[in-house]
Parts: sequence; structure tokens; C-alpha cells
Amino acid sequence: MEILSIGIKDNKEKIISTIDEYDFEDKIEIEEEKLGNRVFMKVFPKDEKKTKNNSDFYNNLSLFITEIIIEYYLRDIILKRVFLKYSDLNRDEKIAIVHLADDLLCNSDFIKSEKKLIFDEVYNYISENDEILVDGFVNFRLKKLEPFLDKVINNCIDEFFADKEYREFIKILQYFVDIQESKMALVNLVVNNNEYKLFDIDNKEIDCDLFGEVISELSDEGISKDDILISSLITIAPQKIIFHGSEESKKTEVVKIIQNVFPEKVIFCTGCELCHLEFPLNSEK
Repeated sequence: MEILSIGIKDNKEKIISTIDEYDFEDKIEIEEEKLGNRVFMKVFPKDEKKTKNNSDFYNNLSLFITEIIIEYYLRDIILKRVFLKYSDLNRDEKIAIVHLADDLLCNSDFIKSEKKLIFDEVYNYISENDEILVDGFVNFRLKKLEPFLDKVINNCIDEFFADKEYREFIKILQYFVDIQESKMALVNLVVNNNEYKLFDIDNKEIDCDLFGEVISELSDEGISKDDILISSLITIAPQKIIFHGSEESKKTEVVKIIQNVFPEKVIFCTGCELCHLEFPLNSEK
């Protein structure tokens, strides 16, 4: 009878509980044996006759070992690399980056090719050997994954600092809102085909001259319609903003920024005459 001995040294209790929860469709039996600082899980098929050339047996175990390598070993490697290689980051930044890396490793699409690589390496190895020491296998057979892990870390660092910069940007905008005297109790923001219009409480279009002073202070170069919209709302500093637009337009970046800059002040209209306005509205002033 085919027997595979899986030796683990780190995260022993977690991995043992994982194999107990893993769905092997009741096709295997497991015996545990402790030798030194390792636990060996001896795994063998319950009915060897029902496994065609034992391919199912090796396939299922390869999937399991691949999962625990990703879940425990790759994450530990990333944690150690972040804490040892990036001395310019403080502890909280390192922890945040490791958490982001965890999320990426949980993304099946992002790690799809690497997962297949690990599976193939594991399958080939256990097909030819009756014992696998998982930590040793990771350290010596999966060194080719190191560039991928460094890519994960660098992507997470970029994402972390981009998010940090975004949050600081939002704080600055919130500060400008706080120091502004509110010029209107309510503003209706209408979005249609990436065009924006602002209307007052009586559904009358707001005169752009109201916030022309702020816009004139901005350089023409690099200023987008989104920038002008946000600057306009900050200048008006309304107590409430009612958004009129499609479900798709609610998900745009500029709407997310407005929600963050005006927390608890944005309401999404469920349908009214403003929601059905057709753009462009080229009214002559």
C-alpha cells in the first residue's frame, strides 16, 4: 500500500487541524507520529484498489500540500523578508504591508500560475518519494518563487503608500471644507455620461461664478473636470449633497472622494426628474 509521510516543523497544530478539515471525501487515513521537533502525518488511501494508479491519491495530497505551503510557509517567508529587508519602514507599516500580501495570496487569480507551479513541483516530488519535509521542500525546491514573493511585497508597498497618500489628500480636503462657511444647505449633484452639473435646493443650476474664484486660482494645466467639481463643492461647503445618476456612476473615483470628503452628507437619490436629465446642458449665461 502506498504511504506518504508529510513532515512539518512549524505551525504544527494549525496544519494538523487543517488536514482534519480538508475534504478528502473520506478516501484517506492519517496516522500522526512525533519525532523530535517535527510531526509526521502518515497518509494512505483507505481502498487502494479504487484509486486508478493512485493518481487521485497523489493529486488530492498535492492540492492539500500546495494549500498549506501558500497558507503558512509563503506568508511566513513574506513576513520575514519584509521585516528583515525593509529597515526604512516602521513596524506598523511592515505589519500593514504583510496583511496586504496575505490578501494577495488569497486571490486565486493573482497567484494562479504560482499555485500551479507549486502543485506541479509537489506532485512530481511525492510521486517519486514516500516522505516530504515541507519546510525543507519550500526552502530548497521553491527558490524560484522568490522573485514572485518580492514582486508581491513591492506591489503591496506601492499600494500601501498610494493609499496613505490618498488618505492624507482626503484629510486636506476635509480641512478646507471645515474652514469654509457653508454657502448652501443642499446641493444636487447630477452625473450623466461623465458630465457633472450642480443644482440648488430648487433644482436651479448653480451659477459657476459662485466658485469661479477658486477655479481661477488653479493652474489650467492638469486640472480635470473632477478637480473642478471637487473644488466647487468645497467652495460651496453644502450641508447635504444629493447625488443623481446611474448605479455605475456611483462607483466612480470622484464620487468616492466626495463621499470621503463629505462624510455622512452624501445621499443617493432613487429617482426623480434630475436623475433623468440629458446632457450636455449648454445653457447660455
